[in-house]
Amino acid sequence: MPSSPWRALLIAALLSAPAAGQGPPSAVLGEPVPQPPVLNIADPLRTITDPLRTLGPPDQPFRPFAPLGPPPAPAAEGIGTRFGIGMLVGRYGIPGYGLMWMPAQPVAGQATDLGLLRQDLSIFAPIYREGPDTAAVGLGIRNTLFSTDAILPDSHRPFPSTLWDIEAGVAYTHQWENGWTTGAVVSAGSASDKPFGDSNVLVASLALYTTIPTVDRDAWILGASYSPTSDFPYPLPIVAYFWQPTDNLQMSIGLPFFVKWRFLDDFVFDGLWVPIRTVSAKVTWDSPELGGGRPYVAFNWANESYFLANRADDEDRFYSYEMRLTGGVMLDLPYRLRLDVSTGYVFDRFYFQGKQWGDRTRDRVDVGSGPFFAIQLRLQF
Repeated sequence: MPSSPWRALLIAALLSAPAAGQGPPSAVLGEPVPQPPVLNIADPLRTITDPLRTLGPPDQPFRPFAPLGPPPAPAAEGIGTRFGIGMLVGRYGIPGYGLMWMPAQPVAGQATDLGLLRQDLSIFAPIYREGPDTAAVGLGIRNTLFSTDAILPDSHRPFPSTLWDIEAGVAYTHQWENGWTTGAVVSAGSASDKPFGDSNVLVASLALYTTIPTVDRDAWILGASYSPTSDFPYPLPIVAYFWQPTDNLQMSIGLPFFVKWRFLDDFVFDGLWVPIRTVSAKVTWDSPELGGGRPYVAFNWANESYFLANRADDEDRFYSYEMRLTGGVMLDLPYRLRLDVSTGYVFDRFYFQGKQWGDRTRDRVDVGSGPFFAIQLRLQF
């Protein structure tokens, strides 16, 4: 899961409108398709084949991702509702599954190396829409498996063999008669090497915000957000001006900063900076001539944090930081699914245990640079 709820603006912009020069998606969800029984005793073979037939036409979304009927169309919503939906999806990721493998690299100062396998599963679904009110739920499961004999050098405890982040949440927005929108996003779960093992490994996050329209499609976004596993684990203000002068350019000017810009007709630049150490930049070649393929290059400075079980100080977190250069391609599939295959180079990777960034020399484990490989299957909005 993303390390910070501020990534919501990146997702919000992706939800905000189709890329310039493209119309809204032609596929829409119809009425829910009746589901067959889990087990058809009279004809066991139909237990397998019936669910495949109820998926519907290949140009419509995969039914299990939207079992409750037609959801809100994010591209048609105001920035206030998009921001709430985006914050929820931004916390757990775009619905689908992702897998990343980093082959073993040397650990500095220790006679061992470290490799990892990282995977995540995310689900998102609207659950309520009535007049000015919209609600959606999300679930995210993230797991990292480490292969190493490294130790945390100050506490002398073994490097964790696995880390889990399992969270669920809800986003709710209400649009007032004056055009303002107020929203809340609540999330709870556990982020630890032994999730839900004790009360000191539980996590809860909260964001409250209001959007105030100004001119055209522009709006102020004001509020506050707190997540105990973010890069800066203290309450943070949300103060940004959402500016969209054309269909080719939209920006969030403030905290955080975000820009989405289509240039040279077929290229899209997405950039994000979240105080203090979350950065991403991506350039995608998005041309109809590519027949559903979208090559891209990207840079990410990413981080995560967890609460290790049996730690000496309940306020300590186990932090992970890394930088990645990525090249990949996204491929459109039936049922509005998208396959993303990528590889790249990961560097400046280290782990430590402490209360904040200033403790980064404590229990620090530095890992050598090297390649990584990733594959994702996600639902397109």
